[in-house]
Amino acid sequence: MKSLKLFILFILSSCASFPTNNIAPGYLETFNAIKNALIGFEGDAYITRDLVNSIPYASMTLKIGKGPKGLVILESIKNDELTWISADPIYLVIRNGRIIKTEGLDNDLKEIVYPKINFQQIFDQDFKQFSVFYSYRNPELNNLELQFNYSFKGKDSVTILDQSLELNLVHEIVTNDTLGWEFTNKYWIDKDYFIWKSHQTINPKIPIFKIEVTKKPSS
Repeated sequence: MKSLKLFILFILSSCASFPTNNIAPGYLETFNAIKNALIGFEGDAYITRDLVNSIPYASMTLKIGKGPKGLVILESIKNDELTWISADPIYLVIRNGRIIKTEGLDNDLKEIVYPKINFQQIFDQDFKQFSVFYSYRNPELNNLELQFNYSFKGKDSVTILDQSLELNLVHEIVTNDTLGWEFTNKYWIDKDYFIWKSHQTINPKIPIFKIEVTKKPSS
């Protein structure tokens, strides 16, 4: 993962002028694939299964609000936290499918503190409301208490690139009466509790993050 971090930083800083004729053919294909994914493409049409397969790292698509859909590359894994990088660059730290930290936004999410979530209990509609604590930067806001409730919506068919999946759709209703916040996160989960797709709000003042996993991280 350290080599990937250096490779991505190198591409972001110098890919426009680097003389690629000095790169060995196998590495050149990877170089061009990651360069195009991170720098050159905007819109769904350019993100294909061939492009995803040509990059030897886990990937997902990210669409923020009405912006273009872009490919995001897995930069590193530490314990159960996955750090992903976009072209902007925006960093997302994700744990068990949930965005828990961001870097590169105007109002970054610093931390989320929440209990372990049992998805099977949600599927069985046997999960009670609980409190979650959000902290933000710019402006600094620490340990904002939000209430979480869950609603299992049943099976839903999802297509990600050329892959069709039958997934469990869960709505996560988030509220804070004091601030008048209320929003719904959506998660599409397989039988092994892996989240392939999600719509997440980290702050009602920021557009929705729409995520689809195009290449699953290795276990």
